[in-house]
Amino acid sequence: MPDSRLAAAISDVAASAARSWASRDDVPVDPVHAFLAEFDPFCDSHHLIPLDVTSADTASVPELVAAIADRSLEPELEDEPKWHDALRSPEREYWIAGGHDEVRSLQELKVFVLVPRSEVPRGMRPLKGKLVCKRKRDDTGKVVRYKVRYVAKGYAQQYRINYDKTTAPTARLESFRTIAHLTTSLDWDLKQYDIKTAFLHGVLPPDESMFMEQPPGFECPEKEDWVWQLLKSIYGMKQASRVWNKTLHSAVSEWGFQRLECEWCVYIRRSPTGTVIFSVHVDDIFSAASTPEENDRFRDLLKSHWEISELGPAKFALGIAISRDRSSRTISLSQSAFIDRVIERFGQTDAHPCDTPMVAGLQLRRPDPSTPPSSEVSAWVDRTPFRALVGSLNYIAVATRPDIAFAVGRLAAFLNCYRPEHWSAGIQVLWYLKGTRSLCLTLGGTSSIRLIGYSDSDYANCVDTSRSIGGYCFSLSSGAISWSSKKQRVVADSSCYAEYIALHEASHETTFLHQLLDGLGFLPDRPTPLHCDNDAASCLAEDQTGHPSVKHIQVKFHSVRQLVEEESLKVTRVRSADNTADILTKPLGRSDFQRLRQYLGIRPG
Repeated sequence: MPDSRLAAAISDVAASAARSWASRDDVPVDPVHAFLAEFDPFCDSHHLIPLDVTSADTASVPELVAAIADRSLEPELEDEPKWHDALRSPEREYWIAGGHDEVRSLQELKVFVLVPRSEVPRGMRPLKGKLVCKRKRDDTGKVVRYKVRYVAKGYAQQYRINYDKTTAPTARLESFRTIAHLTTSLDWDLKQYDIKTAFLHGVLPPDESMFMEQPPGFECPEKEDWVWQLLKSIYGMKQASRVWNKTLHSAVSEWGFQRLECEWCVYIRRSPTGTVIFSVHVDDIFSAASTPEENDRFRDLLKSHWEISELGPAKFALGIAISRDRSSRTISLSQSAFIDRVIERFGQTDAHPCDTPMVAGLQLRRPDPSTPPSSEVSAWVDRTPFRALVGSLNYIAVATRPDIAFAVGRLAAFLNCYRPEHWSAGIQVLWYLKGTRSLCLTLGGTSSIRLIGYSDSDYANCVDTSRSIGGYCFSLSSGAISWSSKKQRVVADSSCYAEYIALHEASHETTFLHQLLDGLGFLPDRPTPLHCDNDAASCLAEDQTGHPSVKHIQVKFHSVRQLVEEESLKVTRVRSADNTADILTKPLGRSDFQRLRQYLGIRPG
């Protein structure tokens, strides 16, 4: 609780300040606003945020003011308050104004029509909603907008009454990286656009008619009991993403764009004036064009249908920073800002960096299930955010840092049984990222575009299940565009079998990448080399060599042979020391790890 003298002093000064401001018409009389404005006459009350003085040790108003001035007493930064808290805050008027703006926006976009409650079909309950608040800040941290969004409580929707299907595609990261590589190598124009309030443009099909309660506190005068009949999707609805995606697809198809069969969020249009390729992730559009004029035409088409934000040359997408060097035709993808936030979140800001994400030869085990954990261990598990740590690391691993893919994959095997040794291994990955935060995945270059793959496995790596870890990576002659590191689903009884399973998994990715490149017009004109460091597995991929010893191998794993016979894939021998996929199957020593990391295209930004 705050000191009683301090509280009394604040109250006196606030009351005095409020009286002195009472005669002004342009400022709402609020004690906290008035007090802070008295302290700083140049303060813009629109950007005031509440102060937490419960921990202040100052005993007088001058000392309190000095504490605020030297920033030893900081504002309470809650950028997403609940609606009832927002109404009790000093910014109450701004949140209410934000609510009015939201309702007016929904009206202008013709999201709903107001109808009497009697028009709701029998057996259908109008959805309820909630007002969601968020302070919008600029790059300096200053509050620039009090955003209020009316969100449906979609969990109350009834299957086959309010909705049917909910699935909606998003672009794969492999496709995103492939387009980035092709665009940079060809020196195409690369732009980024954002469609504002995308979900509010999705037109609901007639068989998914919806009704919704009016926002509490923002009901239409004299029609407070009426309800909204939704004509378009709204945030929070189960099918909102799907409806928006179908609306987008319908529009761009009319403009002459074709959706790739293997990737429903990548579109291409070829015309006499040039080619445009774009990928879409919900409302974020990553557009590549053979000429800047083609990108401008595409932008104008988007603006003719929706309100968009023109973000200019691509610099930041999906949490990934993009840096392009047109002189060398390279593009660098990094997540240094996200890495910094994760390091700070888990209290490793002052930790010393390390050279590798996992100690060479480390074998992590599951705890004995027959021995229940002690009360101390159970308490430690309850308060330790291991799952949050692995989840944060996983996005880094799948987006831009294949060098930590193996470590994260092993940690993910213990989400339901973690112990201090698993937590320590996860923290070491953070220490490694702290020391290598400036590294980027570098794609593009002046080399010819050619798909190249590497496959590997580490036999019986998992000591709990005796299953092997398989991995693969693919590039277009520079950095990796696709990679995987995961435990194989079956137990292999030999290293040949484990390597053959790894080839099978890699061949599936080869097929997808062939389809993607074919759709984009860059299909290789010769077999894709898939490098493997096991002679027996390489021979087995070509014919029935050693049939008596391998007749037990499941038929599905022989699909790699068909690709070899069709000459779309060629399994070739590579030295173990040069097999890039080795970094995805086991923890390595520093020298081997750093050498293979460079092969992946991970270099200083």
